[in-house]
Amino acid sequence: MAHDILKNELFESFANASDNIYIYVCDMQSDLSRWSKNTVDYFGLESEYIEEAGPKWMEHIHPEDRDAYLKDIEAVFSGASTRHSCQYRAKNKHGDYVWMECKGSVITSPEGQPLFFAGIMTRLDNQNKYDPLTHLLTGYEMQKYDFSTGRGAILLLGINAFRKINNTNGFLYGNKVLIALSECLEQMAGKEDRVYRLQGDEFIILAPDGSKDELRRLFEKVNEYCLNIRGLKSFSVSAGLVSYPEDGTDFNTLMSNLEHSLEYAKDQKNEWIAEFSEKISQRHLRTSLLHEALTKSIHNNFEGFELYFQPILDAKTKKIVECESLLRWKTPEIQDATPYEFIKILEDSGEIREVGFWVMEEALRHASMWQKKYHDISVSFNVSYIQLLDGEFINKLIAKAQELQVDPRLVMVELTESCNADDTKMLSCQFDKLQKLGFKIAMDDFGTEYASFGLLHDVTMDILKIDQKFVRGLIREGNMTDMAIIENVVNMCRQLSIQTIAEGIETEEIQDIIRSIGVSFLQGFLYSKPVPADEFERMIEEQQL
Repeated sequence: MAHDILKNELFESFANASDNIYIYVCDMQSDLSRWSKNTVDYFGLESEYIEEAGPKWMEHIHPEDRDAYLKDIEAVFSGASTRHSCQYRAKNKHGDYVWMECKGSVITSPEGQPLFFAGIMTRLDNQNKYDPLTHLLTGYEMQKYDFSTGRGAILLLGINAFRKINNTNGFLYGNKVLIALSECLEQMAGKEDRVYRLQGDEFIILAPDGSKDELRRLFEKVNEYCLNIRGLKSFSVSAGLVSYPEDGTDFNTLMSNLEHSLEYAKDQKNEWIAEFSEKISQRHLRTSLLHEALTKSIHNNFEGFELYFQPILDAKTKKIVECESLLRWKTPEIQDATPYEFIKILEDSGEIREVGFWVMEEALRHASMWQKKYHDISVSFNVSYIQLLDGEFINKLIAKAQELQVDPRLVMVELTESCNADDTKMLSCQFDKLQKLGFKIAMDDFGTEYASFGLLHDVTMDILKIDQKFVRGLIREGNMTDMAIIENVVNMCRQLSIQTIAEGIETEEIQDIIRSIGVSFLQGFLYSKPVPADEFERMIEEQQL
C-alpha cells in the first residue's frame, strides 16, 4: 500500500505543477517519505525518498521558526490534529532562507488509524506585486528596478526581536505591528522614494537620487515613531544601508550587502544601523568560511571539537566540587575562532542540534569516568532553548546517562538564552522529568538581558548562576548597585532553596566579598581558566593529595 501511494501517477502530476509549489507524502507507519523532485533540487535534499525525514527537514527551518513549526507538526503526529498549517522560513541549497506556507493533512484507515501524511509547501517569497497584509510593493517588483543607471541609496529595515513580539502577543498583534510600521514608512518616505515589504519583518526604502545621510535621518525618525505608536507597545528597528552603484549595480548584490549590513547592525546592539563596508564584507566572508569548516568538522565525526572544563569551588571550603563543560573548536586552517563566533553560526544554521548531542555525550562520558575515579565531582554542560525544542534531546540525555552508568545527581544542565524561552510550560515539563531522576537544573547568566524572573517563576531551578558583569563590578569605587543586586538575588535564592554560583571571580578581593554575601559556589579565572580534561584531572589529583 505504502509503495503504491508513494509512487503513484497522481503524485507525479502534482509534483510537476509549479516551480513554486513543493509536495511530499509520508507513510506514518514506516516513516518513509517521498518529496517531489523540485523540492529535492531546490532545498538540496539527499533524495526523493527519505527515511525519518523529520529531523532532516528541521535543519532547513530557521531556528526562530522551529518552535511554531514543532508545535503544529507534533499535534499531527501525536493524533491531536489531522491538519497541518504553518508559515516559516526554510533554507534552500544556496543557504538562503525563503518564506514557505506548509499545509498538510492525515489520511486515515476506516478504523481511524493514521496511515499517511500528505502536504504541499508554497513559496511566499515575492510572488505578488503587492503584499496582501501591508499593501506595499513586494520584493518581486523591486527586482525589476534598473540599478545599473543613475545613483541612489537603499535602506533595509528589520524589527528587533520580532519573534518575541509574535510569541508574547500573538500573530495578530504581530501583524498590527507590521501594518503600523508600513504606514509609518509610507508617510515618512520622500515623494520619489519607493517602499517595499520583503519577507517577514523586513522592509525596503529605495531612494532614487537619494543619499545615505538622508536615509539615516529617516531611519532615526522611524525609530522615534516606533516608541510611541498608539495602541501598540514600543518596539525598535535595525537597518542596513547601501548606495548604488558604489555597493552594487544589480538586485542580488545589493540585497546581499543589505542583509549582511542589517545582520551586523543587530549584532552590535548599540548602533542599530550599519552602512555596508569592507569590514562587513570581510566579516561575512569569515562567517562563510567558518560555516563551511564547521560543517566539514561535523561530517568528519566532530573532528576539531573539544570540551574544556572550568573548575567550580565550594565557597566555604574553596575545594573543587564541580566543573563546567565548555565547547572549543579549531582546525589546522582555523585556529582563532571564538565560541561566540562559531556557536552563533551553529545556531543560525541549525547544526547546533548535532553538536549539542555531541557535547551532551562527551560531558556525560567524562562525568562517568570522573565519578568512578574521584566519586563526587559534578559535571555541568550548557543547553540552549533551541536544543530543548527537540523532543528527542531529553530522552537521549536520560538514555545516555543510563548507558554510561552516570549518577544523575552529579550532572547539572545549564539553560542558556533564558529570554528566548517562550514556552515555559514545555520547559517545566522537560526539567521536571530530569529533576525527578536526580539531575540538577541551572539558569546561566542570571541578571543579563536574556535572563527572566518570569522564567524563574514558571520553571523550578536548583542552581542560579550570577552573571560575571555584576561580580566584576563589585570593586568599582562608589558602585553600590552590583552589591545590592547580588545580595538580593542570594537572599531570594536562599528563601527558594536555590543554590548560587558567582561567575567571573578574578581577584582575592572579589572572592572575599562574594563569600561574605553567602554565595554557594565560586567560578572564575582566579582559580583557573577553562582547561583540557587531562589538566583538570591533574588539578583534582593535586587537591586530593
